Amino acid sequence: MTVAALVMPVAPAHATYGSDLTVSIEVWGQGVKLSGAYGTIAFDDGNAKNRYSIAMCQYSGYTRPNLFASVNGGARTMVASGGPSVTIPQCPYTAYLASGEVTPGGTVGNVTLTVDGVRYNPPSGTYHTNYAVYDNPFN
Repeated sequence: MTVAALVMPVAPAHATYGSDLTVSIEVWGQGVKLSGAYGTIAFDDGNAKNRYSIAMCQYSGYTRPNLFASVNGGARTMVASGGPSVTIPQCPYTAYLASGEVTPGGTVGNVTLTVDGVRYNPPSGTYHTNYAVYDNPFN
């Protein structure tokens, strides 16, 4: 009697995401709140990617805020300057949702999120930013 062995390929391990970290970044200029970013960011336990869901709110800023990200202190890239309209309690006006998943290549140690805002006082405006660093809890 011959017994045939059935070999099943092993599925690759899938990294899972850790708990969401709260994002709350406000930009002030000349004593006035210009913009804010509110939401969450999470890191995977494989140290390779992150996901985010962040609503950007324009308060007194002259322009809609932009959201930038930098991984491990690297180059700052624009994540979003708009998106679908959402309503959030932190924002008295319409906010814009930026969400996604990023796999930048290499180990993700931390992500710096930067939000900007422009204060317009005729005849000129001033550019302001604020940022927060989110450390990957898995490394």
